[in-house]
Amino acid sequence: MNAQWIWYPGDFEIRHYLLLHTRRQEYDVNYPAVWHCDSTYMNVRFSYEFEAAEDSDFTAYCIGNGYVQLDGVRYPFGKKVGLSAGKHSIMASVISDGKMPAMFIDSKYLKTNGEWKANNYDPNWVNAGTRKEYTKAQDDPNVFPFKYRSIDISQKREINGGVLYDFGRQTFAKVRFSAPNGASIYYGESETEALDTKDAYIRFKVSGDVSIDACAFRYLFIKGEHSEPKAEYEYLPIEKKAAFKSCDELLDKIYDISEYTFELNSREFFLDGIKRDRWCWSGDAYQSYFVNDYLYFDTDITRRTMIALRGKDPVLENINTILDYSLYWVISLEMYYNNTGDKEFIRSLYPKLVSMMEFLGKRIDDKGFITGKKEDWTFIDWAQIDKTGAVCAEQMLLARAYEAAAKIMNILDLDGSEYIAKAKKLLENIDKYYWNEEKGAYIDSFESGKNNITRHANIFALLFGYADEERRNTLIKNVIKNDKVPAITTPYFKFFELDAMCAIGDIDYVINMIRSYWGGMVKLGCTTFWEEYVPEQEGVRHYEMYGMPYGKSLCHAWSSSPIYLLGRYVLGVYKTDTAYNTYCVEPYTGNELTCYSGKVPLGENGIVKVERQGNKFTVVSDREGGKLILGGKEYEIRANEELAVEI
Repeated sequence: MNAQWIWYPGDFEIRHYLLLHTRRQEYDVNYPAVWHCDSTYMNVRFSYEFEAAEDSDFTAYCIGNGYVQLDGVRYPFGKKVGLSAGKHSIMASVISDGKMPAMFIDSKYLKTNGEWKANNYDPNWVNAGTRKEYTKAQDDPNVFPFKYRSIDISQKREINGGVLYDFGRQTFAKVRFSAPNGASIYYGESETEALDTKDAYIRFKVSGDVSIDACAFRYLFIKGEHSEPKAEYEYLPIEKKAAFKSCDELLDKIYDISEYTFELNSREFFLDGIKRDRWCWSGDAYQSYFVNDYLYFDTDITRRTMIALRGKDPVLENINTILDYSLYWVISLEMYYNNTGDKEFIRSLYPKLVSMMEFLGKRIDDKGFITGKKEDWTFIDWAQIDKTGAVCAEQMLLARAYEAAAKIMNILDLDGSEYIAKAKKLLENIDKYYWNEEKGAYIDSFESGKNNITRHANIFALLFGYADEERRNTLIKNVIKNDKVPAITTPYFKFFELDAMCAIGDIDYVINMIRSYWGGMVKLGCTTFWEEYVPEQEGVRHYEMYGMPYGKSLCHAWSSSPIYLLGRYVLGVYKTDTAYNTYCVEPYTGNELTCYSGKVPLGENGIVKVERQGNKFTVVSDREGGKLILGGKEYEIRANEELAVEI
């Protein structure tokens, strides 16, 4: 095993989560995260037992300061230490007053790696944290291993006493140029924003040789004498394992833009958007897990995100201060296991699941409903939801969280029956207090007396299987396909709505909604998809949000769901057992799209390709365990053998 820098496990994620939330810029000032952020353990010990076949030596390096103790004798870091042949015990202590403590040794018989143990001066020694990118003494795991490449200016023109540079599409890049006598630079996701020197969201006054850390933009407007700016795209190299093409040019463009939108927001963690927040939100990340599984199936970024979002014990507040976002984190644990079969990762997070459930339990009332306290944010969506008291959509999520917690416990050979009982009782009370027979739908809140109906809780009832067939049909008629119920305006909740509609078999509806909703943004010239799209808005109003003229993110991860929807329900690929040990391909056979092709990852170690040309369907997979379902018949998919069926 190669030498790697080592640290306390989980601290790499905690460190970069903290750094991430210090970088937001808003109108000439920094805007740190508005929630509690943990720090790494500042005083860490490492230990290891090994054997040297002959006399040799080693040099230990650290981030921070401290000592290395070999067989009871202490030595300073950075000094060569003699090593005699035979068995040895080494212990190191590293303390830091800022950066994440870490250490590194690379010698013939002694190398730091994941076999070492670490602790923070508590009784428990655990396997040290490592990453494959940090293998040299000069590396620093406090610096995230991004890659960079130059991007070209597409167009430029002189205007309003400055120069406007257009880079052709949204990007996230470092900018360098020279401004010997001083200049002002204004960033814009739109041309309008970049030229608005009063309200441009990101802007800097600079002088001399200028080097600005990566920010989001398509346009740069620079006033003052300056050299032409150079831009370096900052990105995380993740292999794209999926693809989609069809006879519908608009759908293909939507898929490609979704892919680029998701690429931009897949960084240290799954971000919400690259311009305004640049933060990591649990609800946004929950949807990113779905998209990731149908585009990259990169478990590393998923694990990093889950570790960072949860942070350290004790739980002091809801994740991102949002009640529903804590519930999504619990649900995502089960989802991760189902997709990967990674029991050890689930086991490592189980103590934090327990403390999270205990924290949430303090918000349960005598009816079993969860309600936010004064400091909690009940979000659900940007919509006019009646949030008086206990909100129905939150109860649906709580029931799913109970089911997920029970499943996790069963996976770890623990008894999850208590959570199953809680879920059952909660669902009974949801029906008792929130189901409105007259309106044929779930109301938002029973405490206000308003009997307000929005789509959100009703969508969860469909998606989570909490409505039987009769009630499901009622909900589709009275809510989902009822124009009198306010439409969903965020791609965030469109994801849940369209996933639910696909799950109940109305894929035609979903294909047409993708064309109209995401296609509406395409017609407006987007190069990435937005945080919110309201078709009725016009002109610069499309950029407004949060009371700011350019507050809306025009590159938002939660708008990438067409990748998942097309891969899952048009190509028709889904697992039928943990980690895709068995899977199905059930391609779309309707008339809304009669020719398409694409591929989808089957977990970490497989790909399946699907093609439709009229009535002919072709499947090729490199994994056993698959079935093609067409016309009510099943066909075995054999690894690396083409399977062609006509219906």
